[in-house]
Order: sequence, then C-alpha cells, then structure tokens
Amino acid sequence: MTVEGWLLEVVVLLGARVRLIGAFLSVALAIVPARASDMVMATDDWPPFRISSDAGLIGLDLEFIEEVARRTDAGLKVIKMPWGRGLASMESGAVDVMTGLAYRDDRAKYIAYTDTPYFKCTTAFYTVTGRGDQIRSYEDLYRHQIGYVLHSAYFERFDADQNLDKIGVPQEQTLVDMLVKERFAVMIGTDCQVDYHVERLGLSGSIEKTPYNPGNKVDLYLGVSKRSEWALRLDELNRVVKELLEEGFVDRIAQEFYGGRS
Repeated sequence: MTVEGWLLEVVVLLGARVRLIGAFLSVALAIVPARASDMVMATDDWPPFRISSDAGLIGLDLEFIEEVARRTDAGLKVIKMPWGRGLASMESGAVDVMTGLAYRDDRAKYIAYTDTPYFKCTTAFYTVTGRGDQIRSYEDLYRHQIGYVLHSAYFERFDADQNLDKIGVPQEQTLVDMLVKERFAVMIGTDCQVDYHVERLGLSGSIEKTPYNPGNKVDLYLGVSKRSEWALRLDELNRVVKELLEEGFVDRIAQEFYGGRS
C-alpha cells in the first residue's frame, strides 16, 4: 500500500469514529433533560416576606420563589439589595425576578407581571398611640409630615401627590423606628408587613392605625424583567403560581408566619 493510500484509509476510519461519537452524544442529550437557566432574584428585608437571619434570607417570599424555581427546574440565586436598586436592576435586566411587587403602569414598561397575585394586602396609615384620630380623611394628611418607603407603590392619589410633606426612607423597619421617635407624625405602610413588624417588636401599644383608610387593595405579584429570558416563559410561571395558590401552598407558608391570612 502506498503512503497516500494508507493516509486515506486512516482519514476514513477516523471519520467513521467521529460520526459514531456524534450519534452517541445526540442520543445521550435527548435522554438527559436540559436544565433551565438560573433564576436571579433581587430582594430586600420586608418581614415576614423576606427576613434576614443567621442562616440567610428566609420568609414567605423565599419559600414561595424556591418552590417556583423547583417546579420550573431552575437554579435560584437571591441577591439582597435596596428596593430601588432592585427595580433598576429589573429595568436593566441585571436580575430576572422580584417578588412582593404591586402593579404600576410605569413599572410594567420593564416588568412582566404574572397573571395572578400570590398575596393580598391593604394600605394603612399609622401614628403613635393616642394621635390616630388626627387623621380622619385624606385632607388631614396635608397638616402633617408623612413617612414612607422610597420607591414603594401605595395608592395612586398618594403616590402622585406632590403637595404632601413626605419623608422617604429606605426600609419599613426604619419607618417604624422613626415614627416611635416622633421624627414625623404619620407613616404609611402595607398592613400585611407593618402589622407583623409592629407586633414582633412589641410596639402594639405604641403605634395605632388611623381612622382614615384609603380602602385600596395591594396585590403582590411575581414580576419578571422584560430583558430576562424568563419573560419568554411567562406562561409557565403563570401556571406555576396558579398551581401553588390552588394547592394551598401559599396559605400553608403564611400560616408559619402569621396565621395564614392571604
């Protein structure tokens, strides 16, 4: 056999082996299911939904999103950051999801909301005990400084009202501390979070709700950055959220924290 013929036979043999290996890999990939991409969530402290502990973040939202990730076969990475930075990260696509989101048209420009809220709260105003009667109507708010959490959505009239004397703080826990110290006269909050926080701090005798109640509902949603690949799987996330509600999963984890109201 000539050298040229021997080389040709080697090339043919190697080609056959490469085709065999390629076919084997194709079969193997078809058998082993592909794992979904990681889901990156931005969040902050908001007890009982997100609570910092020695073991890391825990709470209703953490158990909720962990089950969502499990049912979509996704890895989950949770990054703690201030709420405003989390929203900015959703807008840029630096993170995939956030929980505890109230719907707002301006946010919907860059956030895809799931169809169904997983929790329902209401907005309330609070004062130190004995002064709640000073706020019997929305108009009464104009006579006081009002503490609120920056970048939060409460209700449209309040959020858009630039004539109110508002003092913004980063977190609701700070808001409660400042109210007790009478740094302002009134604070606004979401009852499902503030009531829990006030009770756990033993401040039920120091803080009270005002007679004025805006009467609105605050639905909490799972939101997806429109720049995330998870936005293409919104139908799947909608299905999972509905399943968790129908199965009573959210009610069960709420029971762990404050008696199962949802």
